[in-house]
Amino acid sequence: MSTVRTVRVPRRAARSALATAYRLRLVPASPELFDAVLRLPLMDCSRAHAVLGWQPRRTALDAMEELPHGMRQGAGTPTAPLAADTVGG
Repeated sequence: MSTVRTVRVPRRAARSALATAYRLRLVPASPELFDAVLRLPLMDCSRAHAVLGWQPRRTALDAMEELPHGMRQGAGTPTAPLAADTVGG
């Protein structure tokens, strides 16, 4: 198992680097996607657990780790924004 080290980077610097890489076609993710990810709401699933006995199958970290892999592989569904031929295009 590999060890992961977290490095804190100011948002402005991260967005600028991403915008540059996007313009150079080095990454498929636009800076607007970065902005959207920073504004994602946090969900409290405690009521679904208490009332329905629901348990999530994946953690939020699992989902975020899976996202770039899916984008790289062109995984998607037939909806226009997620269609495999339009991701990162």
